[in-house]
Amino acid sequence: MAQRGRAAAHPQEGGSAARLVSAEQGRQIAAAALEQDEPIRGTQDCSHLVHQVYSVAGYEYGYVSSFDLYAGNQTFRRVRHPQAGDLVTWPGHVGIVIDPRQHSFHSLVRSGLQTEDYLGPYWRSRGRPRFYRYVIDGGSDVETAKAIRQAQPSHSGSLRRSGSANAEVRAQAENASSQETTEEASLRSNIVAAPKVSTSPALTGPIASSILITPEQRRPTAAEAFDGISELSSTTASALRTAKPFRVTIPIVIFDGLHVERVETKRDKGWVHLQIESHVRIADAGVDFKRRREKVRWELRRDASGWTAIAPAERAYVAQDGAVRVLSAQLAEMAASDGAAKHDESVVAQEARIVNLLSALLGKQ
Repeated sequence: MAQRGRAAAHPQEGGSAARLVSAEQGRQIAAAALEQDEPIRGTQDCSHLVHQVYSVAGYEYGYVSSFDLYAGNQTFRRVRHPQAGDLVTWPGHVGIVIDPRQHSFHSLVRSGLQTEDYLGPYWRSRGRPRFYRYVIDGGSDVETAKAIRQAQPSHSGSLRRSGSANAEVRAQAENASSQETTEEASLRSNIVAAPKVSTSPALTGPIASSILITPEQRRPTAAEAFDGISELSSTTASALRTAKPFRVTIPIVIFDGLHVERVETKRDKGWVHLQIESHVRIADAGVDFKRRREKVRWELRRDASGWTAIAPAERAYVAQDGAVRVLSAQLAEMAASDGAAKHDESVVAQEARIVNLLSALLGKQ
C-alpha cells in the first residue's frame, strides 16, 4: 500500500473500495457550474464557488480551501485522466473541469466567472494541475496527502495604498496576479507539493526538498526533469510567505529562466544539468540585483518509486512568477494590517522593501 504522504503524488483511478461519480454524473456537475450566470450569493472565492456548485448538483462535502483540495481531501480521489465535473487544482486555485478534450474548466477569477483552458500559458505558469473526482462511497482505504501549514488563512482583500508604497508597482503586482482569486491573494499558508520536505531554520519554514519526476525506472527525459523542477520551484516560493521574507542565511535565487542542458544517469544515481538566469538574489546580507547566468546540478536518485530530483542544499530556487504572487499577497496583508493603519515604522519599512523587490522583479529597476 502506498504511504499516506505519497498518496497525492501517485494517483490511482478508482479502487475496489471506492465508488466515484460516473461520467454522466460528472457532466451534470459541469452543467450545474455553467448554469451560474454570476457568482452564487455569498461566494467569496474559487473554493466557495466549487463547494456551492457541488451542493447544487447534489454532492455535498464539508467546505475546505483550494489549498486543502490541492493537497488531498478524503471526499475526492486523485485521478490521472479528468472527466467533466472533476476538480482541477493548483496551490491556491480550484475549478471544475467542463470538457477535458478542450482542457476547459470553469471557475471564479478576478474578472468574474470564466471558462478557461487549463493548459493555457497563464495556468501552465502556475505549475502542473492535479485532478480529483468526487467519491460517492469511499470505504476506509481512501488516502490523502496533507498540506503543511504555519498559519490559518485570512481574507484581507486587495492591495491598499500606504505611506511609502509605490502605487505603480502595486498596480503591476496586482496585474501579475490578475487571474488569482481573493483567496489566493490573501492566504499566507505554507503548502508543500513535493513528496519530501525539509525544515530549514535558514529559510523560515517547511519547503519541499525533492520531487518525483517520473515513476518509471528508465532514465528520465529532459522534459520530465524540467516539469518536475519547475513545479518544485513554484512551491518553494512559500519560503517567502513569512512576516520577514528578507531574513535568510541560505540564499534564495529568484530566477527568470531555467533550461535543462542534459540529464545523465549511472545505475541508481545521476544529475540534471541546468542553466539558470536570474537578477534577484536574497541573502543574509540583503538583496542583490546583479544579473547572473549560472550552471547548476540537481542530484537524481532512483528507488522503487522511480526517479527523484533533489534540490541543492546550499540555496533555494524560486520561480519569478511564484515570488511575485507571494510577495504581492504579503504586501496586501501588510497594507490591511493594524500596523499599516497606525503608520508603524517597522511595517512601513518592510512594505518599502517588498515594493522595491517587486519593482525589480517586474522590470522597473
